[in-house]
Amino acid sequence: MKFGIIFYSILGILALIIGVYLLQYFILLSIIFFIGTFINGVFIYKEYNIHKNNIVEYHENSIPDEVIVKYSRSGRIIAIATYSIFVILGLFFLLGLKFKFNGTAIIVLIVLLGFTGYFTFKIISEIKKISKIIISINGKGIQIKDNPRYFWNNIQLEKIIVKRLVSRESKHDYKPEINYLYFFHNNEKIEINIDDFDITDYQLAQVLKIFRTRHNNSGIV
Repeated sequence: MKFGIIFYSILGILALIIGVYLLQYFILLSIIFFIGTFINGVFIYKEYNIHKNNIVEYHENSIPDEVIVKYSRSGRIIAIATYSIFVILGLFFLLGLKFKFNGTAIIVLIVLLGFTGYFTFKIISEIKKISKIIISINGKGIQIKDNPRYFWNNIQLEKIIVKRLVSRESKHDYKPEINYLYFFHNNEKIEINIDDFDITDYQLAQVLKIFRTRHNNSGIV
């Protein structure tokens, strides 16, 4: 965690210095570096928050009747800010384009408009994700997105699993880890990647355990 915070702090300071320097030459480009500073600030917050949440213990009395899991808000902010950089780059080149009525200029204009429009669409998509419910867990069972709810009576082996990505081309020992919500429903295996959500793998594991205990104690068959 400390290494990550130091790394993002250095990048953020460098981006801020470059942004201030470019203010006197290219305002649009300086905005890009200010956005970069902001992104690094969000990364620092996210790094610290993950560490803090991983030491939070959930108990029976601290869990509500239903737990809603959405996409990570900080992740969406980072994505929106990153896509904004590409939109600004597109606008920068569009404003600097000396348009003449010839084939080359028209093709360049179409490419730049498509480039800017694509990342504008990506920003809108990320904004929509902020309020979208991905997982709902309550006393009845688990619901994934808008699919029918999986009931606890038919759920087995619910847990969080970790998969390590291994590349044959990689010469390093580092293997990226991806966390999944994993369970069986009527002998059907269900897996969903939870790394981009507003809950950590540790928190979700506690939530699953508490709701399973609640169901078992309820006597509902």
